[in-house]
Amino acid sequence: MNIVICDDCESDAMAAKEVIKRTAQELHIKTEFDIYSNATEVERKLLVKKEPADILILDIDMPKISGLELAERLRVENQNLIMIFLSAHEEFVFKAIEFQPFRYIRKIRLEIEMPIAIQAAVNVLEISSDKQIILYTENGEKAIMISEIMYLEAEKHKTFVYLKNGNSILSSKSIAEMQELINKKSFIMIHRSCIVNTDYVKNMQNCMLILKNDEQLLVSRRKFSEVKQQILNIWGELL
Repeated sequence: MNIVICDDCESDAMAAKEVIKRTAQELHIKTEFDIYSNATEVERKLLVKKEPADILILDIDMPKISGLELAERLRVENQNLIMIFLSAHEEFVFKAIEFQPFRYIRKIRLEIEMPIAIQAAVNVLEISSDKQIILYTENGEKAIMISEIMYLEAEKHKTFVYLKNGNSILSSKSIAEMQELINKKSFIMIHRSCIVNTDYVKNMQNCMLILKNDEQLLVSRRKFSEVKQQILNIWGELL
């Protein structure tokens, strides 16, 4: 995650960084930080240079350009940027709501509220993220989006990749290699030869997963309780 922190108080910025860094380590997520002391520098980075950022931690009460003024400008260009407001003043909270903040954190409760906010932001980023992967097949390279994959099924040392459009691709990678390539929590192993994308799971009945296209996948009896709990955990994070 690329995280931008903007706070004219250096000690407050560093305190926020340390809490976020510690939380990210607990979640096994790598982080990169850009720390700025004024809104003008952030505006140059995000609006002029259009450099990427996943999360913006923004102090509200700053000289020259306030955090609220910066948020207003950023929202025009980027509706999806996760903005977390920091403030020592609770009276700004109602004004801040106009700019669709992800969270409003009081500085005196940084240690309590920031980890919760970062965990929630990570969940949102993971859900919304999608990327293209290249599969090597007997007929050459195939580019697909991870979000298009319904499930994977091992075929000796290769893997069938089943897509939501009804097509399938036989990849030269093993199912373990495919799982590592995809690297998303929503893909879970339901038995040693099958990994399913829980985004396409509609229901569970006995030892069967019912997909949204009504296809049924058998779940290992030994793994059934574990698979059920994993799915419930993932669904819970979406609520």
